[in-house]
Amino acid sequence: MLKYVLRRFVYMLITLWVIITATFFLMKLLPGNPFGEVAAKLPPENLKLLKAQYGLDKPEWQQYLQYLGNVLQGDLGVSYQFPTRSVVSVIKQSFPASLELGIESLIIAIIIGLALGIIAALKHGKWQDNTAMFIALVGIAVPSFVIAPLFSLYIGNKWGILPPGLWEGPEHRILPAVALAFGTIAILARMMRASMLEVASLDYIKTAKSKGLSTSKVVTGHMFRNAILPVVTILGPIAVGVITGTLVIEKVFVIPGLGYQFVSSITTLDYTMITGLTIFYAAILIVVMFLTDIAYGFIDPRIRMSGRR
Repeated sequence: MLKYVLRRFVYMLITLWVIITATFFLMKLLPGNPFGEVAAKLPPENLKLLKAQYGLDKPEWQQYLQYLGNVLQGDLGVSYQFPTRSVVSVIKQSFPASLELGIESLIIAIIIGLALGIIAALKHGKWQDNTAMFIALVGIAVPSFVIAPLFSLYIGNKWGILPPGLWEGPEHRILPAVALAFGTIAILARMMRASMLEVASLDYIKTAKSKGLSTSKVVTGHMFRNAILPVVTILGPIAVGVITGTLVIEKVFVIPGLGYQFVSSITTLDYTMITGLTIFYAAILIVVMFLTDIAYGFIDPRIRMSGRR
């Protein structure tokens, strides 16, 4: 198991290095000026000094090596548009709200999504199955930028059941978390249902039933553990997508998260901010995928054995 973990860890570091390198050089290909309107107003001498301050007067390979060294020290640079703000400070200030919303949404999605999938599989072809799949269909068909305004308008404003926005007490977290979780609930429900139905047709499940085991024991002791494997595989990307994909939700419910900062940096061509936030998001994805691989190896030892071979 240790070799399996070490191998995955090395892959994680290589992937992160490739993303850092690609992001750095892709930023150099973007049109426009990273200093915006300020550059047009400055004399050539002052603009030259400004570029020297940020190291832009050096060859690209030197800029890359310097940036790579800074990243290894935890320094993601300083904003071009707002020189008093570093990328790390923006992340520290804005990411906690996005992380909290993402975790709450993910918990809701896992609980409801898996429950719907299991119920749909056990009641295959009945009204419970049809109802669960209808909910999943709506969740897939209707995007979050439609669900969120509807929740805020009706549940928040017209009916007054929950606060329509802001980020204050616990009651303010419910609507945005559910709105963000809606699509993930649909994905998990459909995948869990399909996986449960596939496992239910295997011989060892039929053998367990023939021994007189109760439905609950068959489901919890035999079906669930094997049916959950495909779901665990996609939980990593889903978790990152939920945590980092809160832009629309943050705007609708007025949440001070990191998504707004990311879009603002793109519109202002703030290269350092774009690169730093991209690396941050990529690091989250890679770490979560690493943890998912480890969890998958614990759940199914065959993964570790195939890796050795």
